[in-house]
Amino acid sequence: MNHAANTLFVDYSLCLNCQRCLAEKVCTVKAIIRIDRDEPPFIDVHRCHGCLVCVTECAASAIRSIHKT
Repeated sequence: MNHAANTLFVDYSLCLNCQRCLAEKVCTVKAIIRIDRDEPPFIDVHRCHGCLVCVTECAASAIRSIHKT
């Protein structure tokens, strides 16, 4: 699978805005960014490599993937 073809985003309707966002912690390229602790994070598509590790770590399943062909 070509991970570069995946675009990831945070579904804000599902995000629980966890104090300790596991998805943010496992992102090795620091693509998951939270500017204000009172707001949910977002994914910087310029940093994200599309490895999908954050998708499995998100407790709320709020990180979604769009597969581009």
